[in-house]
Amino acid sequence: MKKIKIRFITQVVSLGGIDFYFFRLKSLCVPALNCHSCPAAVFACPVGALVNFAGLRIFPFITIGILGLTGIIAGRFVCGWICPFGLFQDVLNRVPSRGVSVRLPQKLNYTKYAVLAMFVFAIPVLLPSSNYTFCFFCPAGTLQSTIPWSLMGVTSGDNARFAMRLSILALVALLAIAAGRGFCRLFCPLGAILSFFNRISLFRMRFVSPCNNCGICARKCPVGIDPVKQMNTRDCIRCLECTDPPHLKFGVK
Repeated sequence: MKKIKIRFITQVVSLGGIDFYFFRLKSLCVPALNCHSCPAAVFACPVGALVNFAGLRIFPFITIGILGLTGIIAGRFVCGWICPFGLFQDVLNRVPSRGVSVRLPQKLNYTKYAVLAMFVFAIPVLLPSSNYTFCFFCPAGTLQSTIPWSLMGVTSGDNARFAMRLSILALVALLAIAAGRGFCRLFCPLGAILSFFNRISLFRMRFVSPCNNCGICARKCPVGIDPVKQMNTRDCIRCLECTDPPHLKFGVK
């Protein structure tokens, strides 16, 4: 429980650091899903940067370097401890759901790679003038940019688009209530990129004591995996909720 509280505090502090109005470093991206169009955003969004450079057909050296370095060090650790949209889902998952809980088939976890390939790379490269990239549908963008700007009286005037984006955000919110990190598992292209590093990262999950097969860690996992049988798989976000009881630990392999 102590680790979980520390993680929540870290997520809140990270949100304040990433969205702190008085600083602007939009030439750099933070390795988390955080809309660069947010009125308070400090950094650029790595997914938005990839979409933009794909449309320009320019290789994004700095963005790829930041994501690669992050992945090599700790894999998807940022998903569990830093990402603002991950915090949004974690908070919603604490909402009482009157016993409604959804277990998503693990085969669906591959859909995020299709989202990455199609909406982050293929459409911007093949149809550079198209608006239908990941950023057009991104629920994090709706939460952090569309809604705040609308409340400030700045709108595009396209009511249909506004309603569509709100609907997607509402569905993602319901998914978070019923299935925890459902968006991270099924749709997040940033999670898809960082997932490739989970098995090779410097810091990763490991056993520190024998497992008694109690199953507690599997029930606690917000992405629906069994940390014992699926240790360091691509879907693990290194939230460390499985380290209580202390059979598992996150550290240098």
